[in-house]
Amino acid sequence: MTRFRRIAFASVAVLLSGIAYFAAPTVAAYTEKFTAAPVTAAATVKVVTKTGHGSGVHIGTGFVLTAAHVARDVKSVQLVTKDGQSRQADVLWINDEYDIALLRTSPATLPAAHLDCGRMDVGAVIEAMGNPLVVDFVSAYGKIAGDPRKQGPWKSVYVTDITTVKGMSGGPVFSSSGDVVGITVGLLSDATGLIPIGVRFGFVVPSSDVCALLGRVS
Repeated sequence: MTRFRRIAFASVAVLLSGIAYFAAPTVAAYTEKFTAAPVTAAATVKVVTKTGHGSGVHIGTGFVLTAAHVARDVKSVQLVTKDGQSRQADVLWINDEYDIALLRTSPATLPAAHLDCGRMDVGAVIEAMGNPLVVDFVSAYGKIAGDPRKQGPWKSVYVTDITTVKGMSGGPVFSSSGDVVGITVGLLSDATGLIPIGVRFGFVVPSSDVCALLGRVS
């Protein structure tokens, strides 16, 4: 039996053992396709609550997207930027069907990424940014591995071949041009809730669905 896990991180310490190595495309094979890397890091934030953390992305005028399960049951969160600045954000709304939440904070000195309301083709190269476990502000590169579909608790998600880890929930997925094309919400796990060694699949809400939630046409 397969389970699908939402991936906010709520542990204080992590013990990693039994590291497995396997062949994979080099980072250079992906990063050479990207043309707007600086804004992707600057617009990404760490979303901190009393019980753990996730990730998010500023899309302009103080609006920040994250995963609903990261911001559930709280009225406000702390946002931490890559340069170490911290600010409060209010939770405006959450949508459990898509696992998306919208936050509002002061936009001062916070770069914004462009939210693309189009759809991505299977095979498109993407970059996922976030704060996995105890490592902050890292990028993972891969491709869209499957068309949007209802999967597990989510109404609509892409399948990606990106290694997805707890703490990346709510983080942005960027196209090669630096536009936000999705929000990371979960990962594939087995019936026990564990992630089998070598499994790399993650789930991402398409930006077209996020735009529909925001009432945007383009």
